[in-house]
Amino acid sequence: MKFIRRFLILTSIFLSHYALSMTGDGDTQVSTNKIVEGILSFSYWPNLAGQPLLCVSKQANYFNMAQAADNHIYKVLAITDPTEFISAGCNAIYFGQESFKEQDDIIHSLSGKNILTITESNADCVAGASFCLIRRQHIFKFSVNLDSLTRSGVRVNADVLLLSKDGDE
Repeated sequence: MKFIRRFLILTSIFLSHYALSMTGDGDTQVSTNKIVEGILSFSYWPNLAGQPLLCVSKQANYFNMAQAADNHIYKVLAITDPTEFISAGCNAIYFGQESFKEQDDIIHSLSGKNILTITESNADCVAGASFCLIRRQHIFKFSVNLDSLTRSGVRVNADVLLLSKDGDE
């Protein structure tokens, strides 16, 4: 019963975050943070006790570090040099405007570790990060690369996958 109640509460939080991200309110950082918070709140890392550490690229255009510091879902760390992703102990990585090759190199160097990856610069989402943010004007959606998500070793609730761009088409 406790699990069901928690699941319903988390589902309503994620759905409200998702709905707000789709309003086109013009505050792209708030929208992006809500999508990321929703994804992370429905993700499970094996052998992780406590909150996951989200490492955010300094090259991120749509993520608000100040707002992220106030959340209770994850810890956040700003990364200034892409090589820091490898040694920072990240459980999740938010890529900004790094090239696809840089992202791919980092992801491959962390292979075998349970790390969820999110990017704001790969709208096609056919390779690379597990979750890709898609911005059309002021409206954000996200897409899922199931192959990358499977390789990450992080389990994500199936309801999140249904909310992705591919799930709603």
